[in-house]
Amino acid sequence: MEGFYQGCYDSRPMAHTLEPATTGRATCRGCGRKIAATVMRFGERVPNPFSDDGGDTTHWYHPICAAYRRPEALLHTLTEEPDPPDLDNREALLSEAQLGVTHHRLPRVSTAGLAPTGRATCRGCKEPIAKDTWRIALVYYEDGRFNPSGFIHAGCVTSYLESTAILPRVRHFSPALTEAELHALQEAIE
Repeated sequence: MEGFYQGCYDSRPMAHTLEPATTGRATCRGCGRKIAATVMRFGERVPNPFSDDGGDTTHWYHPICAAYRRPEALLHTLTEEPDPPDLDNREALLSEAQLGVTHHRLPRVSTAGLAPTGRATCRGCKEPIAKDTWRIALVYYEDGRFNPSGFIHAGCVTSYLESTAILPRVRHFSPALTEAELHALQEAIE
């Protein structure tokens, strides 16, 4: 029993973790979908804002969602952990996380779609986004949550994000887009 209680009151912060999901009840903070039992998940340890004694809490992500949304934490775990778990897509995760670290605005990319109205203003060029033109929705991370942060024109992707490598992210966070729509978006970006 002594070891159990000692671990409960250990003041050292816990490291982020990659592990199989135990129950399938956790919801991914990146995409909002459930993380199925036995599927690998990434746990980011963060300060618990509701703890009176400065405790931590874990925010769970699908590994690919962590690579897109929280690249620094995932990259640190994949490269610094002494015995990282075996992941089938490890190289892809490393590549996407490194891309997000290199281009600091890239983790803001969320969904894409045609503007339903002409009322939104592009965060890049500050011009209105015309109705029925492609726009990219952005999010920002604050207090453990991803909050809407406006939109950019598809044509402003290069200047605002400093990278055009957004299609894998858009495909992941906008699963309803067809291949034809993704192709039209890519043309609008270029």
